[in-house]
Amino acid sequence: MDPPARLSPTTRSPPDAQHADLRHEPHPAREAERTRLGLLGRLAAILCLIEIYGHAPDAEEFRACLGKHIAFWQQRARKARKKKKQQPQVEPFVEPFLWIIAAGSPTAVLTGLKLDQAPGWPKGVYFLSDILRVGIVVASELSRDRSTLLVRLMAAGPLLPQAIEDLSALPPDAHERTVASEILLNLRHALDRKPNRTPEEQELIVSMQNIVERLRNEGRDEGRDEGRLAQARTAIRRVLTLRKLVPDHTDEARLDACTDLATLERWLDQALTAQSVVEALRIGAAKTASSTPPRRPKSKSSA
Repeated sequence: MDPPARLSPTTRSPPDAQHADLRHEPHPAREAERTRLGLLGRLAAILCLIEIYGHAPDAEEFRACLGKHIAFWQQRARKARKKKKQQPQVEPFVEPFLWIIAAGSPTAVLTGLKLDQAPGWPKGVYFLSDILRVGIVVASELSRDRSTLLVRLMAAGPLLPQAIEDLSALPPDAHERTVASEILLNLRHALDRKPNRTPEEQELIVSMQNIVERLRNEGRDEGRDEGRLAQARTAIRRVLTLRKLVPDHTDEARLDACTDLATLERWLDQALTAQSVVEALRIGAAKTASSTPPRRPKSKSSA
């Protein structure tokens, strides 16, 4: 199985970007992992700052976000110009994007800026302009499905209990569970630091603790299963190599894609006597021709 998909690398912003909640610079080799994250993966497909509000931000909060975004943009632009002088062949400057994820709808901001739904994006996603490169995600307007789950978890606020319920309903091996456990832990730590918590926030801390523990336990079980699968694949490859049978790209893909331990163990048994890789990785219970002892012809009785 692929390594857990996550927003990586993600770090705190530098001081002159005025401490935005998150700064994310996508790794070019991890596009497939971002695709598995649904809407969150689409948001993280470009260099961006991410600001998160568990409520509907007002105009003052929006201006503060915009100020951080512009400061970060200018800082990146200055560094890019300096680097360009030193290395003319350097890659072109990538303009950053600002995402504001809000649990509630910032009606005054959306109305004042006359923002419309972003074309080609789910309901609840708004774009300010190509010049400023700002997007607003209203989590309360997102459809309640798997593709939006991680964004709804990040927004928290009144949406969090519902998002946790949706997370609990996913299969134990769902990749969202690994990513969600990190999101929930960060949120819980933020609530723990609050000097005065509301009864609702205290209840959320308890519910998050329960689900995080369950996610961790399931992750340990999944890790043990994955370890056994990896060992079986390694053993098959070792046997094939010793017998001078070389898997091609298709064979390698079949080995990596197989998540059934019984099938891998059967392939290992077949690899011990098979005359080809195709024969070793055959599906089915029939014995290979090479493993079946030749039948001796019956002797004819003498006349």
